[in-house]
Amino acid sequence: MTKMTTKMPILQLTMPVIAMMFSASLISGSATAETRVETVIGTVVDTITLTSTYVRKTPTDKRTCHNQDVPIYAQQEGASEIGSMIIGGLIGSAVGNKFSNNDGAGAAGTVAGALIGREHSKNKQKNSRIVGYKQQETCSITTVVLEENISEISGYRNHIEVDGKIVKLESKSPLIVGSRVELVRRVSYSLR
Repeated sequence: MTKMTTKMPILQLTMPVIAMMFSASLISGSATAETRVETVIGTVVDTITLTSTYVRKTPTDKRTCHNQDVPIYAQQEGASEIGSMIIGGLIGSAVGNKFSNNDGAGAAGTVAGALIGREHSKNKQKNSRIVGYKQQETCSITTVVLEENISEISGYRNHIEVDGKIVKLESKSPLIVGSRVELVRRVSYSLR
């Protein structure tokens, strides 16, 4: 058996391909399209409301109150705040006059002694025994974010019957079902 091989030059193969491409470009380049615009009448058969939903976040202050038990301390006999201030003032005046030769040192010692005596009296009352509790309202203010779902109308999708077909067109305002509306139809013609 003998093998037979056929070798075609590359130029013979490429020439027909180039010729087909050139003729296709001439045909497609010479083809023009035509568009016709017509006004047609259609009937509205349905209108659907389109909505968009989002979450509105509003910060607001919220006041929270609760009742709290506050201790009531027993009163100690003979231990009053005024008495402690007087005793502290006398001791402070004596110390001020004893340790300083300046004018007014006794008066400054009196004021300082009275304040120290008052604080001593308060501290003594806090260390007293608790005889009961009273209710006291305590309030605080915190900022909270309220979330609210908001739905807004974004437009309308109208179903319109025209030429035996239903087309869907969107508009900003709703169309009345059963009403007749004018539509613009564009038809383009071109060669394949």
